[in-house]
Amino acid sequence: MIRQSVSSDNGSKEGKWVGGIIVSILLLATILLPYHQNKTKSQQLDTHQIAVTELSSEELAMVAELRLAHEEIRNLNQDSREFNHQNHWPNMAELSELWLAPFIEDKSWERKGRHQWQHINGAVYQGLRREKQGSSSVVLNSGSIEPDIWLALSKNTTPLIINDEGVFEPQQLIDRGWTQIVFNNDKQASVH
Repeated sequence: MIRQSVSSDNGSKEGKWVGGIIVSILLLATILLPYHQNKTKSQQLDTHQIAVTELSSEELAMVAELRLAHEEIRNLNQDSREFNHQNHWPNMAELSELWLAPFIEDKSWERKGRHQWQHINGAVYQGLRREKQGSSSVVLNSGSIEPDIWLALSKNTTPLIINDEGVFEPQQLIDRGWTQIVFNNDKQASVH
């Protein structure tokens, strides 16, 4: 009679191998992680630009409303192009009828400075502050996919007036002392 002892296979060898591989992967990832980081350099802003992170809470509240309004304004324009075959940008009466902030005169409008809104030309809207407190006067250009928002942060800023040809040029805002808001400082914001 031959006796042979057989050890039980409880998976301890495989478990040790799997555990060792997991530890080695985590160790390798920890060592290589700093070399895999994307190094972005924030570029210097132009003198007529300001990063959104540098704005006061009043300005940020206005910018947040304008970003949402920008989407709605672009959607209204796209609907008019698709269904009516016209390049129609909504005027102030249409925006007010839709209860689209900041174009409606409600408690938020009073707190933000009672802006007098004007549809300047095409996709350009201007809100001039009538009170000393609240957000600065503002220009919203919805002509591009990303909102182009300008604030009157200095005392010598003058309102935007479109030239005789009715063409909007960003240089007009720069010449009048307006400050462009840059939402992503990792890349240089382009003047549209």
